[in-house]
Amino acid sequence: MTFSRVEPSSDYRALRLLSETGRWEIGLSPYQYGVRLRMGLAGRPPSVIDFCLGYETEIYSPILLAVMKRLEGVAESAAAQEIDELFPWAGTRPDPAVHLKELLNLPEKDSQ
Repeated sequence: MTFSRVEPSSDYRALRLLSETGRWEIGLSPYQYGVRLRMGLAGRPPSVIDFCLGYETEIYSPILLAVMKRLEGVAESAAAQEIDELFPWAGTRPDPAVHLKELLNLPEKDSQ
């Protein structure tokens, strides 16, 4: 799945990307507690990915790029469940910090 930038919308107020066939949307939207990364079927409220990135602006781009990298191998015809399987923790309001190492493929730090 690949995406192109399009005009923002009420669900993706800061950045909105549309898949090649127009089936999926992904993007960023500011809220009271920071910026949310959201994804769903185009023209509908985001329902596949919806999590808060907080106010740490330096993580917005790496996380968005990591999510999009995981989506590269997913067919546009995929069902929401298939995408959910890639991000089982990415429902409404999870703390992405718990999953950053996995998402960004960061090496584990030695505990020594």
